[in-house]
Amino acid sequence: MKDYKTQIEESKERCRKLGLKREQVYSKKIVSDANLQKILVKNRNMIMTALPYIEEIMKFTKGSDFFIFLTDSEGCILNALGDEKILSEAFSLKMIPGAYMNEENVGTNAMSFVIKTGVPVQLTGEDHYIEAYNRWTCSAAPIRDNKGNLIGVLDLTGYTKNVHPHTLGIVVAAAKGIEEMIKSKNQNEKKAAKRFLDIINEGIIITDEDGNIKMYNDKAAEMFGKDNKLKTDNINRIISDWHQIKSRLNIHKNFEKNISITSNRGKYLFNLEVKKVYHEADDSFEIVHMLKEIDSSYGKVINNYGYSFDSIIGEDDSFVKIVEYAKKIADSNSTILIMGESGTGKELFAQSIHNYSSRSNYPMIAINCGAIPAQLIESELFGYEGGAFTGAKKGGNPGKFELADGGTILLDEIGEMPLDMQVKLLRVLEEGFITRLGGKRAIPVDVRIIASTNKDLEKEVEMGRFRKDLYYRLNVLPLYVPPLRDRKGDIRILTDYFMKKISMDLKKDVVNITEEDFELMERYNWPGNVRELQNVIELMINTEIFPVRYFAARMQYMSKSGGVEKLDMESVEREHLIRVIRRCNGNITQSADLLGIRRNTLYNKIKKYNINI
Repeated sequence: MKDYKTQIEESKERCRKLGLKREQVYSKKIVSDANLQKILVKNRNMIMTALPYIEEIMKFTKGSDFFIFLTDSEGCILNALGDEKILSEAFSLKMIPGAYMNEENVGTNAMSFVIKTGVPVQLTGEDHYIEAYNRWTCSAAPIRDNKGNLIGVLDLTGYTKNVHPHTLGIVVAAAKGIEEMIKSKNQNEKKAAKRFLDIINEGIIITDEDGNIKMYNDKAAEMFGKDNKLKTDNINRIISDWHQIKSRLNIHKNFEKNISITSNRGKYLFNLEVKKVYHEADDSFEIVHMLKEIDSSYGKVINNYGYSFDSIIGEDDSFVKIVEYAKKIADSNSTILIMGESGTGKELFAQSIHNYSSRSNYPMIAINCGAIPAQLIESELFGYEGGAFTGAKKGGNPGKFELADGGTILLDEIGEMPLDMQVKLLRVLEEGFITRLGGKRAIPVDVRIIASTNKDLEKEVEMGRFRKDLYYRLNVLPLYVPPLRDRKGDIRILTDYFMKKISMDLKKDVVNITEEDFELMERYNWPGNVRELQNVIELMINTEIFPVRYFAARMQYMSKSGGVEKLDMESVEREHLIRVIRRCNGNITQSADLLGIRRNTLYNKIKKYNINI
């Protein structure tokens, strides 16, 4: 069999004989929308079968400047997905659905090679015939039906600087998965899907809408035991609050959270990602549960599909500028220092930055520097060798920097880090190496550091509690998250968001908030920031009433302690009584019931506050 380099040269020679020019930019054949529609209908089964695999590849390559093409057997592009920048470049070359990527119309490329030879291939740079494609590396694999006939090609394209042999392996595995799904029916389809799931090194459990377990992969079986909880059982035996999780899926198609689960090896902390998938064929839903064991109680692995900038709620002009600034610095390798009071959403920004960056396909590990005992922080961050201390694992243990290699470390509450550890962290930042506790070998790590704090680190430096050199090494890209009192224009939009979300989670009705209520909320100082607002909304939904006493007590305390607010409790209570009485059209019995007090008590308060009914 000829090697692929020889086949490429033969392909280029055919292109020259066909009269194709290397300066050509567009495919010679691009069908009209009407004809494309017919082609799409003809290939609908393959397109719909391939879509989940394409989406899975996009998750792994997100932010790395790749796009994916699915073509039919003749090279007509059926579907195109990818990162915005590189996909826009492809579209500018009219590589769009309806364009033909076969040799006769656009010269030598990975897709045309697969159509001609029927074998997977990776072409890079000048392997392409057309010069406009020399900027790219393309990996393509055939998709065949149950008779072995070519029915399509799957292609993954990126810039030449991102060339890697593993890319072709990913495409081949996905193409094989698509083939298996197309070939299989009923039980065969299940077996093929399981083979694909078994490739994934995370526990996968698939259930119906009622939680009945339909399928699980080998990793899940390893976690829970093949003949134990997973076999023909319901997932609520494994995840105790599964019904609450199911209700959340009515709002979000997918979400993730950290949960504690008892497996066949004991009780462990897992990161759970849940996704609801619709099957058009039988008009049904499946729920996919992905379980990733978290390495340590002191650090958590943040799933790449956690918070994003879309999760950040706010329309205040200055706040929107901060979000835009965070997006601009997301893809830098420079260290970020996020500052802000507790409850402002510093970790939300950190996760969004990571997921917006080119490191999003690698882990993000958050570690709370103030929660770890001082004696453990070095081994948690840098790991340890076997025998380094009493109780150390025989083979040693990697630290968070090694586990996050290629990704991001979030050092939360950095101001709480002990001074001796600050010296060691500074060395890692400057040299790019870590040394395990009890070890001598320098281990290179490629980690982007985001630090966060609610302290004034400049004052901490002045007081000798934080190293000046580390402060300046961390404060390369400063990001300040403002308190809620500085963005009070966002209180209403945040209230609406939390009201809908929490009421759905708790399966309770939303609580009506009047204009007077909102005015009170906007006068309040919100020392606990967005986190406090969220808690107040949850209190409101559970009690089914606007919590005027909460605000009254807090405002009275702030007034006595020299806070910004100067409203006393009686003034706030009088305002609330007036609002309730007006809402009930002056009906004292209804007003008393709504307030949760007796009629006589309400009459006494009306008299005390000189309220005109």
